Amino acid sequence: MAPHRALKAAARRVYERSGLAGRVRLAFTDCLGPCSEANVVFVYLHGRPLWFRRVNSPELFGVLLEYVRTTVDDPSCALPRRLGAHSFSWTGGGVGPEPAADAAVLGAAEMRR
Repeated sequence: MAPHRALKAAARRVYERSGLAGRVRLAFTDCLGPCSEANVVFVYLHGRPLWFRRVNSPELFGVLLEYVRTTVDDPSCALPRRLGAHSFSWTGGGVGPEPAADAAVLGAAEMRR
């Protein structure tokens, strides 16, 4: 996983190249709530909240943005398999979903840097 600042800078570059500027807003925040799942991306698309956990590489962020770009134009677009493993439901409050057995603590600590 890339260090937090490097990942944020890389995510901005991926977003700038995506062609979504002016169509989709990108904002960064320290924590959206389920910190154990860092890095969390929240997308509100066609009236639906979509949550993605452990988006910890520019490549995966690019896959997410490609899905968003496609879905903006075609709401019936299916979620790519690679993103399905990162998708989760969360309504706020509490500590978020149960982390998987792999280094969730490391991911949360990395996000706080």
